[in-house]
Amino acid sequence: MQPSTVLAFVLSLAIQVAAPLTAILVARRRGPVRWKPFAYGAMVYGVFQLLSWLPLSIFLDVVVGGRLTSPELSLVWLLALAFGTAIVEEGSRWLAFRYLFPRGGLKLTWLHGLGFGLGYAAVETMFLIAGLTFVYLLAYWALHAFGLPDAALAASPAVTLEFARELETIMATDWTQPMVVAAERLMALPHQVAWTLLVMESLVSRQKRWFGFAVLYHLTVAVVVPGLARLLGFGIAELVNLGFCAVSVWLCSRLYRLARDREM
Repeated sequence: MQPSTVLAFVLSLAIQVAAPLTAILVARRRGPVRWKPFAYGAMVYGVFQLLSWLPLSIFLDVVVGGRLTSPELSLVWLLALAFGTAIVEEGSRWLAFRYLFPRGGLKLTWLHGLGFGLGYAAVETMFLIAGLTFVYLLAYWALHAFGLPDAALAASPAVTLEFARELETIMATDWTQPMVVAAERLMALPHQVAWTLLVMESLVSRQKRWFGFAVLYHLTVAVVVPGLARLLGFGIAELVNLGFCAVSVWLCSRLYRLARDREM
């Protein structure tokens, strides 16, 4: 067990928890933004992702994606899942802005959209991704502390070679992997806010094209970054993701100027 890897896991978890919380507190203080948009974002992610689409997409990927053998069909399946995710996420945001915000007495303002996007991203990062990172850390520690792969293979002949390789992959984790996850979560915050504001703009301006932009941009990030990671490695993929992050920040700024001009 490498101390540097354990330290990287701990640092990654700290970043995944601290980054969205810090962003929320800064928005609350400088906005100011009420707590309700953050709560709505968190609730919508929980209902439409954690409790519905995410389990369904995992099931479909196992049942359908696991049976695809050709690279062409695998690519089509990746595109289909990414498109489904984009539609569900942006559709859930649209429903929240269209029906939930009026019931809660919230106007469709840039600051409320910012709060909603940060609340949405916070649940994804702090509970889903950080939770998975913590479980991975426990598995890494247990495998090195107790030698579970050898014990499991000796005790159960039914354990497959593929499962043994998965355990070996966990044991071989180095410090770069949890840090890549932390970097991805930092860059996910501007993405989530940008997609949120694009969807909100479709309702404010009554132009459906903004919703289409949100879905298309979401789909692009969801396909290009993982695809490059598989083909060219995480280094190239994260550099491209950093470029997308700059685009997301620019979009947030641009939509802020549109909202400000509309109020003048």
